[in-house]
Amino acid sequence: MKKRILFILNVILFASSCFAQQTATPAWQQIFPDPLLQTYINEALENNSDLRTAQLSLEQSEVMLKQARMSYLPSVALSPSGTVTKAQNTSATYTYELPLTMNWELDFGGKRHHQKEMAGAELQKDSAQLRYAQIQLAAEVANAYYTLVMLDQQYAVTLEGIRVQEENLRVLRAMKEVGQQTAAAVNQAEANYQSVVASLPMLEAQIRKAESALCLLLNRQPETIARASWSAVRGAVMDTERAIPLEALSARPDVLAAEYQLRVSFSNVKVARSEFYPTLSISGSVGWTNNSGVTINPAQILLNAISSLVQPLFAQGRLKANLKVAQAQQEQAQIAFEKALLVAGGEVRDALADCQACSTREKARALQVEASRKAYENSREQMRYAGATYLEVLIAQSTWLDAQLQQTTDWLEKQQSYINLYKATCLE
Repeated sequence: MKKRILFILNVILFASSCFAQQTATPAWQQIFPDPLLQTYINEALENNSDLRTAQLSLEQSEVMLKQARMSYLPSVALSPSGTVTKAQNTSATYTYELPLTMNWELDFGGKRHHQKEMAGAELQKDSAQLRYAQIQLAAEVANAYYTLVMLDQQYAVTLEGIRVQEENLRVLRAMKEVGQQTAAAVNQAEANYQSVVASLPMLEAQIRKAESALCLLLNRQPETIARASWSAVRGAVMDTERAIPLEALSARPDVLAAEYQLRVSFSNVKVARSEFYPTLSISGSVGWTNNSGVTINPAQILLNAISSLVQPLFAQGRLKANLKVAQAQQEQAQIAFEKALLVAGGEVRDALADCQACSTREKARALQVEASRKAYENSREQMRYAGATYLEVLIAQSTWLDAQLQQTTDWLEKQQSYINLYKATCLE
C-alpha cells in the first residue's frame, strides 16, 4: 500500500514538471497542416455542442470554488418586519423592526478548508477534461476530413475503372464481330462492368454520410463540405521516431483528470473525518425598532455563541458510514489513476506500431499498384493480338483497380495512425 502511494506521489511530481514543459510540444496546427482542415478544427472548437457543454461544466466548478472560498466569511441577513394592531374604537398602531443578523460558524476539524481543496481539485479536473475533449474533437474532425478525401479518390478511381471497362467492352464487342472473341467473354465483361458501376451509389452514400458526420462536429446543418483534392491534400505530420517515456504520459489531460479526481477523493475523506469534530456558531443581531429604539446586547451575543456549541455523539451511524464510503471512493480513484497511466502507455505503444506498419505497407502498396498497372496494359495488348485470353485481362484489370482502391484505404489508415498517436500523446 505504501509503495503504491509513493508511486502515485512521484508520478504527480513528475507530471507537474512535464506539464510545465508542454509549450515545447507540437500543437495540432503543426500536426494537421492542411489549411482547410485547420479551418474546420477552429470552427469545431468554437461551435461544437459537446465542447460547449464541457465549458459550462468548467464554469460551474469555478463558481463552486468561489463559493468555497467565501464560506470562511460570516453570513449577514437583513429581515425587516412590521405589524399593524387595531382595537375597536381605537386608532391603528404600527410597529416595525429592522434587524441586521450575523452568523459565523467555526469548525474545529477544518471542514471548510478541505471543502475548498476539494472544489479546487474539481476545477482542475474539469479543466483537464476540457483540454482532453478539445484534443479528441480535433482528432475526430481530422479523421472525418481525411475520410472524405479518401472517398473522393476512391470515387475518382472507380470512375476511371468504369471508363476503362467501357473501352474494353467496346473492344471485345468489335473482336466478337470478327470472330476473335466469344459471346461468353463479352457477357463476362458486361457483368464486370456493371459490378463496378453498381459500386458508385454506395460510394456516393458514404460521402454524404461522412459530410453529415463532419457537419455534426462543426454544429452545422448537413451540407456539402469543401476539401482538398487527393493530389493537394496535406496529410498529418508526426514524429514517429521520438521515444516517449511512460512517466511523461502523466501530463496527458485524461491522466491529469484522474489525478485530480484522486485529490478530490483525498479531500472528501478529510471532510468526512471533520464531521466528527465539534462546531461553534456565533450569532448576533443589531436593529432598529420604533418600539424600543436600537438594541445592542453583547451579553446576548455571547449567550448565543455558547448555546450553539455542538459536539456530535451519535448520528445513527451516518458519520461512520460517510467516512467508509469516502475511503472506498478514494481507493477507487487510486485504482483508476493507476489504470489511466497503464492505458496511456498502451495507447502510445499501439499507435507507434500502427504508424510504422503503415509506413512500411505504403511503400509495398505503391510497388503493387505500379506492377498491376503494367500487367493490365501488357495483357490488354496481348489480347488484341490473340496472345492472351480475356480472362487474363479481366484478372489483371480487377487486380489493378483493387490495388488502387486499397492504396487509398492504406493512406487513410496511415492518417488515422498519426491521429491516434496525436491522441495518445496529447501533450500540447
